[in-house]
Amino acid sequence: MIFLTVKNLSKTFGKKLILKSISFELNSGEVVALLGPNGAGKTTLLRTIIGLLKTPKYDSDLNNIWLENQLINKWPIFKRVENGLLYLPQQTSLFREMTVLDNLKLVYEYHNYWADNFKLKKNRWKIFEEEMDRWLAKTDLTSCKKQLAGNLSGGQKRKLEVVRSILMHPKGIMLDEPFAGVDPKSIYELRKIFVDMAEKNNIAVLISDHNVEQLLSIATRIYVVIDGCVVTSGGVEDIVNHNFTKEMYLGKQFYSEFLKKDL
Repeated sequence: MIFLTVKNLSKTFGKKLILKSISFELNSGEVVALLGPNGAGKTTLLRTIIGLLKTPKYDSDLNNIWLENQLINKWPIFKRVENGLLYLPQQTSLFREMTVLDNLKLVYEYHNYWADNFKLKKNRWKIFEEEMDRWLAKTDLTSCKKQLAGNLSGGQKRKLEVVRSILMHPKGIMLDEPFAGVDPKSIYELRKIFVDMAEKNNIAVLISDHNVEQLLSIATRIYVVIDGCVVTSGGVEDIVNHNFTKEMYLGKQFYSEFLKKDL
């Protein structure tokens, strides 16, 4: 099922056109990669979709952002989140002076899935705790529950943010540079979590990152954005064999080394 649809989205800052009629789709249960050099417009795209940046005027063919079958251009951020769309920026959003456990308990106390879910009744905390502990174990964070979030390593912070997001039961999540400043072990664990989110939890996962090899190894589809435009899209082979992408972004060295590997 199509979760997110972006149709002919353009964005201008002052007189500079940052996004140039970008279109793409994100399906439930898949990992989609958004690749491109610095300044290509990827972060602007994600921030516009979640509502941190104002969406330009729209009509039936231009600047449409759809969640499932609903046009969300005029929705405030909180309504987009309530309808299952999350955005995880590159900068940490943790409460540094609170423990790992307390950062996660905020989801239980304030997110509508848990706070307003009367179907769970008296079992709400037990169910939340079981889910929390399962994801903490998967991310090797169980022993960190009583630590201050500000004292965690870069990789641990990123994993904690991902666990917090999963506990909000999203339908889709957009991640901006999730591998930045993360150690190799944590990158491996994050990759597995992102795949599990899609395949086992049917979450639509959109990842923007410069770590090309890591994304190509888990993405079912890839969009390459250069100078505010989607220049190509498709599977791994479509991307690495696209002449313009190979010349302007990936480079011939990456291409030759990629051919030697089984990603």
